[in-house]
Amino acid sequence: MTPTQNWIGLESMPRWLIAATGVNLVACLSALYLSHGTGLGLALEAPSDGTGTLSATGMAALELWLSMLVLRSFRAGAPLRPAWLLIALSAASRMASGVLAQVLGSRWLLNPLAWTGGSDPGRLEAIRHWALVLGGPVQMAFLSAGLFVALRTLRKFGFWVRPSATDWAVAGMAGLFMLCRLGETAAALLGGTPIQAGDLIALSGCPVLCVLFLEAMLLRQSVTRMGHGLVAKCWGAFAVAIFMTGFAEAAVWVIGHYSAEWPLAVVQCCGWFPGAAAFALAPAYQVAALCRATRPAAQQLSGFLDGGFPEPHFGAAPAAR
Repeated sequence: MTPTQNWIGLESMPRWLIAATGVNLVACLSALYLSHGTGLGLALEAPSDGTGTLSATGMAALELWLSMLVLRSFRAGAPLRPAWLLIALSAASRMASGVLAQVLGSRWLLNPLAWTGGSDPGRLEAIRHWALVLGGPVQMAFLSAGLFVALRTLRKFGFWVRPSATDWAVAGMAGLFMLCRLGETAAALLGGTPIQAGDLIALSGCPVLCVLFLEAMLLRQSVTRMGHGLVAKCWGAFAVAIFMTGFAEAAVWVIGHYSAEWPLAVVQCCGWFPGAAAFALAPAYQVAALCRATRPAAQQLSGFLDGGFPEPHFGAAPAAR
């Protein structure tokens, strides 16, 4: 860990993130109640590109900043430095996707393309497609690679676990979702129905999503062996974020096919924002752990925290004779 990094004031970041997520969920549920419970008929429509909202983009920016702080804290050659580099690239892709979709790919006054006369429909559609690519398969590929490096480091530190039947079952559910998407696309092609570019981009990320689900299950098992420390919560937050993202993907797809009455904007807000917050919560926990490690009483742990994992305990210490 780099001793010159200033972590003062960042230890409470996880609590603030959890509080912000709770406030956002209350706001979304209130909007859902006002729209369907009181009959006010609020105009809640899902965006056509399916990308996250500006709030999720802000969370991605926060995740990128926190990931860069963590990356700078590890010395060159530290076991987890490559993992956090890939995780930071994943956050950067997610943030760039939100900026492209919500700013450059939209028709609003803050879009600089609108001032230069370049906001024609064809260009905006191309920008939204690039946003889908960055926020879908690209960011998932970076995240999958980063978690693979983390799991490989777990093995070196004695936290390696083998996939259980439950792990394969959960990953199989993600695979079943991918097969449903593939079947739908194949049926549309056989029926002569044109396939939109956004659907093909989303479909290309499904195989990586299956890999992420398996990695999340392995992280979940490894976290149970780490105890209840901040580093364990860091990698556990990644597992939660992947589960929530996959659930939101499946929910939006199912509701869009079988229940046109549900406001997808609220469903996406309740699904995408907590997932984005969980992704930001992971480096926030790591920053909190590094903040504690810079205290005078914890300086003796700073060398071991270069690995990014707590010391494994495989049983009680033998009694002294």
